[in-house]
Amino acid sequence: MNRTKIAIQGGPASFHDAAARLLQTGKTIETLNCTTFRRLCAALQQQEVDAAVMAIENTLAGSLLANYALLLEHHLHITSELWLPIDQTLIALPGQCIQDIRKVLSHPVALTQCSGFLQKHPHLQPQQSHDTADSAKTIQEQQLKNTAAIAGKVAAALYDLEILAENIADTTDNHTRFLLLQREQPAVPATADKAILAFRKPLHTSTLTLLLSLLQKHQVELTLLQSLPSTDSRGSMVAEVEAEHVEQLQEAIAHIRPLVEELQVLGLLQKAVHPAKVSERETAAIL
Repeated sequence: MNRTKIAIQGGPASFHDAAARLLQTGKTIETLNCTTFRRLCAALQQQEVDAAVMAIENTLAGSLLANYALLLEHHLHITSELWLPIDQTLIALPGQCIQDIRKVLSHPVALTQCSGFLQKHPHLQPQQSHDTADSAKTIQEQQLKNTAAIAGKVAAALYDLEILAENIADTTDNHTRFLLLQREQPAVPATADKAILAFRKPLHTSTLTLLLSLLQKHQVELTLLQSLPSTDSRGSMVAEVEAEHVEQLQEAIAHIRPLVEELQVLGLLQKAVHPAKVSERETAAIL
């Protein structure tokens, strides 16, 4: 049987759980449910699992920069990525309405995604937890009245909770990008059109100017350049770049390498279609 064990952040019916199954279509999945991203990375590094799935960006909350830092710390490699639509709902024990609810449990990113909804209902007091779906599980197991969770519809069904409000994120364009991680660096796919890089923050801004010039010369598009959280005065930076062909990426990386210290290729992969591009396609099809 083609079975693989994957570390995820959260539990059954979480968005990480859904992403893991989509990223490993055709395989029988066994998940190791982790309460933190650090635990998830450690589980993979210590060979407790075959792979891991980790959120890295949300269209509302932005990039999860601390997770890039964890990839560096644990020497993990990115093999593929996926954009997943996030359908946030307010769920609680049956027989209640929004007016009955006083406390709302969820992951901090989910609470951020739904900040507008929470502001419109000031009697709802947000409380952070480690996961969306596990917040629903806690309500069900402890039979918590006057308490709701922000989670997906699958979590509501799994834990027999009632949906009090649907689509409560600040915008319907709510997607999260997930990464599939492995311990060992995989072979570079011929279809790779994206590279995720990390390097020490240059001492001079002129170095970054030259780096950008080299990328442009090789027709490589820079889609992300960010400093990572660090106690080090210099710290590291992460860059995501895209090109039409993998050879362009490899040539650009070879030319950049002498310019920066400690350059690491976190992943050479095929980029996932951005949700905005999917929407454009659907609109074009309708027209």
